[in-house]
Amino acid sequence: MNRYRRWIAFFLLFVLAALLAFPLQGLVFNYFIAPLSFIWFYLVYYYHVIPQQFYWFLILLAAAYIAMGSFLENPFKRRREIPLRKKEQGQVESFARWIKDSRHGVYSRWRVARALGLMASGILEIRGGKSGRIRTLKGRDWNPPPGVQDYLETGLNGSFADYPLTARNTPFDVDVEKVVAYLESLLEMNRDNYK
Repeated sequence: MNRYRRWIAFFLLFVLAALLAFPLQGLVFNYFIAPLSFIWFYLVYYYHVIPQQFYWFLILLAAAYIAMGSFLENPFKRRREIPLRKKEQGQVESFARWIKDSRHGVYSRWRVARALGLMASGILEIRGGKSGRIRTLKGRDWNPPPGVQDYLETGLNGSFADYPLTARNTPFDVDVEKVVAYLESLLEMNRDNYK
């Protein structure tokens, strides 16, 4: 049924166009046929007037542009912005971030204490202590301020799971600056030995 409706619609449009073609003949000629025929005439005229070599030159120029376009950068192409890479953090920066985050819970404070405990263990090994992993921090000129010994040994040998989240007094409550200052003083005492 739809097929017959299309044919009927097409037939009615054809009849309507035929009825309007005669009264609008002058209007269609003046506004459509005449301008198009002038454009066609000038296109054919310029095609024959311009030498054939010019067209070949244009074709070769376009081919060279297309061929070189694959080798050279397109000046009209929008440049993509290269995303900036994040600067990778070094050990000191990441450790400073750990210290900054250590105010937020037992685990983060234990992680800082563990890192400092391993550092203290390494310092004692360098200064002539036991080889291997030192469980108890003792050695020549080892005299930490109050609380620092317990802080470092708990970080080295203990676990954050030993202290509940609600624990008020933990060995990790010692000021980190105090611990770092003590370890730094140990390194400065024998600075000439490390060169």
